[in-house]
Amino acid sequence: ICYDKNQYESDKFDGCYQPIGYMNSNITQAWTSKLGYDASHPLVAFPTEANGNSTAYITDYYWPANGNLVYFVGGRWLDSEFCGLWNWCISWPSSSYFVYVGARILKTN
Repeated sequence: ICYDKNQYESDKFDGCYQPIGYMNSNITQAWTSKLGYDASHPLVAFPTEANGNSTAYITDYYWPANGNLVYFVGGRWLDSEFCGLWNWCISWPSSSYFVYVGARILKTN
């Protein structure tokens, strides 16, 4: 995570960027059941477990992938039931442009 908006850069993983103190879940895809917490970065909460369902736990879906990818948050409008505040999709490179994605993580100063 980088807290300086003047240094935001796609596909950068050093310099002002700091690691989060936990790993996100490596399950292929599932309903989120637990979010991680790092006291140094309390505003960042990525899924660390995905064992839930559409009526239990967080009730939002999680689509992870490997590589240098962007976390899209909020789901796509065309996914209806898979949309929500805690809906995570980590399937596209940072150069992607999708108009139907709910949000991207961005912190402004």
